[in-house]
Amino acid sequence: MNRINKFWAFLTRPDVYWRIFSLALAIIFWLLATGDGTLGETERTVTLGVQVRNVPSDLVLVDPPENVRVSIRGLAPLVNRGEPSVSAYIDLSGASEGTETYSVEVEVPLGVRIASINPSWVSVYTEDVAEDVFPVTLVFLGIDRNQVMPNLRPSPDVITVRGARSILEEVDHVVAYLGFDPELNLNGSYPVRALDAKGRNLSGLEKTPAEIRVVEVVENGEE
Repeated sequence: MNRINKFWAFLTRPDVYWRIFSLALAIIFWLLATGDGTLGETERTVTLGVQVRNVPSDLVLVDPPENVRVSIRGLAPLVNRGEPSVSAYIDLSGASEGTETYSVEVEVPLGVRIASINPSWVSVYTEDVAEDVFPVTLVFLGIDRNQVMPNLRPSPDVITVRGARSILEEVDHVVAYLGFDPELNLNGSYPVRALDAKGRNLSGLEKTPAEIRVVEVVENGEE
């Protein structure tokens, strides 16, 4: 009891009291400023992209989940400050190939509550990962390769392409584009592209290596 009396006496000292009062007043003004002039509870709905976590190494995501609308609730200042930190995700631990439905989890900062998630379940499509080896073709843009160096070759001349089985099956050829350059830099590197039979670029594939060099091969086969 004696300690409580001493603590109360300390708080009610004029110099301490006015400091605490000033601090409390500053906090109230700050909350009003960040809460658009109100300290009351508010609710807000945000649209979020759904992150996909823990995809098994032998699977690749083909059809990503749809966006969700999340209603959050809390004191206006906390909702205003916390809204950018709200995130939604699904956990694909233990997933298998095909279409499966997962519960949407939402993370919110301290002081913010989740009122609703719509939809609360989303479906994604995954496929087994496949890979294949393709030769690299050099494609010269705006110039005849014979006018530059007819004995140019890609190095390496084959690469490994990895990705979803259905996309990999569409790969017809792999190319590296070389633009018009009378003084072609053989020390440079050039990105490779996987194309389908109509020459369209296929995305969602991993190329190893992702870039190749260009070398000149002399008649005896040496670089």
